[in-house]
Amino acid sequence: MSPRLLGLDPSTRILSTLQDALPGVPAGFDMPAGARKLFLTLSAGAYTTPVTQRWTLTVSAYSTTPAGILDHTDAQSMWLTAARALLGARRRHPLCDAEVQAGPMTTHDTTLGTDYVYGSLLLTGVAR
Repeated sequence: MSPRLLGLDPSTRILSTLQDALPGVPAGFDMPAGARKLFLTLSAGAYTTPVTQRWTLTVSAYSTTPAGILDHTDAQSMWLTAARALLGARRRHPLCDAEVQAGPMTTHDTTLGTDYVYGSLLLTGVAR
C-alpha cells in the first residue's frame, strides 16, 4: 500500500490573494505582529474526487485598539474582505472552489487576552 499524498498546497495562493485584498495588513500562518492582522490556519481534508482535495481555512481577524479592546467594525470588515477575496479567487490554480463554512463570529483569544472575529472557509484544491 502506498501512502496517500496531500494535494497541492494552496497557502501561497491564499497569502497572495489576501495581501492584494488587504494591503498593509499582516497575514500569516504564524501569528503576525501588530494590532491589525489576519491569523490563518489551513487543514487538509478528504479527497472529494480523485483529482481534488478539500481544505479548511480559518481566518482570525484581529483589530485591537490602544486600550486593548476589539474594534469590531474594523475586524469584521477585514474578515469579510478576506472572505470575498478568497471567494473571488476560487477558480485560480491550485484552487477549484471555495465557500464560507462558518462565520464571521466574535470570540476571545485567552492567550492574547483580546477578542477577534473568526470564521472558516471550505476550499477545494487540485490534487497532485
